[in-house]
Amino acid sequence: MNEDYNFSAYIYDPMLYLVLRPVRKVVLNELMEHKDKAILDLCCGTGNQLKFLSKNGFSNLHCLDLSEAMLRVAQQGNYPIKIYHQDAAKTNFEDAVFDVVMLSFAVHEKDRETQESMLDEAYRLLKEDAFILIVDFVFDDKTKKMGSLGIRLIEKMAGGEHYSNFKKYIQNNGLASLVKEDKFKFIKNHRMAFNGVTVSKYQKI
Repeated sequence: MNEDYNFSAYIYDPMLYLVLRPVRKVVLNELMEHKDKAILDLCCGTGNQLKFLSKNGFSNLHCLDLSEAMLRVAQQGNYPIKIYHQDAAKTNFEDAVFDVVMLSFAVHEKDRETQESMLDEAYRLLKEDAFILIVDFVFDDKTKKMGSLGIRLIEKMAGGEHYSNFKKYIQNNGLASLVKEDKFKFIKNHRMAFNGVTVSKYQKI
């Protein structure tokens, strides 16, 4: 799947900047009280979210991705972000080293085993009582038809394994079936994009 990003890495931000900006702002507002905390963005892609945080005074920022193409884009610009080429499902970090771990639109595109491994890894990396912030799609009785149709169209355009994993993610009830209650306590969420996108906060138990 990494090779699939060789082209999309360079068009991702220009194409989705306006669409994702409201999401970036919600994440920023959620993290404002944690400016000096150690924050890790798992599957950071082009690093746009952390760059946005950096512009707003955050300094202890870390991100990783398995796609070298995405990381080349993430390295552009003068930002105090530590960037790592690692697998989000099995990183090289020690246990309990981060105050916040983020997963932004990274869960739905993976197969079930990888999804579970990433969440287990996030749990391992978080300090006691720290939290994870997950941005991803949610289809339930609150999701408006316009939201589900728009998201399905975008995901279908991605095609291939990505789209196949997305469909399974939705069929399996998304994050509700992945986030383990014995590891994470739900704190709150923010719904947007016709309630088809959620920014969900969970605290490590």
